[in-house]
Amino acid sequence: VIPMFRLCMVKHPYMRDILKIEESRKKEGFTKRQSTRPVYAILKDIMLPAFIVWSVLTITFTVFPSQVTQFTSSKGPDDSVNFIPLVTYMYQIFDTVGRFAPNMGIRLSPLWLVVVSLGRAIFIPLFICIRVFPSVIPFYYNWFKHVMMAIFAFSNGVVATLGMMLGPKKVPNHKDEQEIAGYAMGFCLINGILIGSIFGVWITDML
Repeated sequence: VIPMFRLCMVKHPYMRDILKIEESRKKEGFTKRQSTRPVYAILKDIMLPAFIVWSVLTITFTVFPSQVTQFTSSKGPDDSVNFIPLVTYMYQIFDTVGRFAPNMGIRLSPLWLVVVSLGRAIFIPLFICIRVFPSVIPFYYNWFKHVMMAIFAFSNGVVATLGMMLGPKKVPNHKDEQEIAGYAMGFCLINGILIGSIFGVWITDML
């Protein structure tokens, strides 16, 4: 339908001007792309921040929401119906706070971003223990679950945001290269969510 519409309208004076503008943009974009480095060189530069973002999202979605939604309240099974939405709401609040934290001046060096992103792996066995051993102290207490969820969510928001900010900064001040870096960082973010979700389903089935 679109090609036929374009064929019918190509003789219109306004359409001719639009097609000329479109053609010039294509040529300009082609010329700019020729001036950039190979894509693999750009990906090599952003490998570290891409890994940071990927690892953060993978760890997060390995246990959230698969393990968190199976937490139990210390007040009994009746209270668990309201407890799970409350814990989930806690995640949303502190994740949002973490994502706004860089605007307030919070910064971490690339080395510390790697340390924190990998250190968050401790939440995987921790959340599994909270689910599997609900009567063991301190896993029994509701306040402990809320505190752990707050740290878990805040660290996710901070590190993921700083990692996404670091990616485009790793390439020279060239708009096209930064655009490629942004696409690559977005892919790593989505891939981390996918891999983490797969791990989450796998762990849930094993338990």
